Amino acid sequence: MGRVERIKKEVRELLVAALFFSVGLCLVILADRLMTEGSGVEIATFAQAAIGGVIVAKVLLLVDLLPFVHAFPNKPLAHNVVWKSTLYVAGSLVVRYLEPLLKSLFHGVSIAVAHDRVMEEFAKPRFWASEIWIAILLMIFATIRELDTSLGEGKLRQMFFGR
Repeated sequence: MGRVERIKKEVRELLVAALFFSVGLCLVILADRLMTEGSGVEIATFAQAAIGGVIVAKVLLLVDLLPFVHAFPNKPLAHNVVWKSTLYVAGSLVVRYLEPLLKSLFHGVSIAVAHDRVMEEFAKPRFWASEIWIAILLMIFATIRELDTSLGEGKLRQMFFGR
């Protein structure tokens, strides 16, 4: 595969993943808003969800570059789906830890205080509720990708959309 074709493929993969996760995270935000209506709890915006979708897509592509991601090539799809979903969730937790940590550090807070603030957020039920939804989205995405790879690239799209 030539350099241009490889870049096109990677950009297409990024866009598909970004669209999937942007829509998924917007649905999570919508559910959050419906559950907290009138409570005064600050909820992320749809724009933040869309940006989050792009970030999740990039994290997926970075995790896919790790040498041990494809650990079960000759096993049933469930092995790969569970393994990759676990890696993706771990990646999302790392990003969700680093983002507020770095934000606090840039505001001049010490690393110990920044870490404590992040741990306070991690202790909140809302954090874990959204992480569960992210994990479900990651598992759905991993399942679809593994099916597409197993059937042959593009076959799944052809089965659904006829092209």
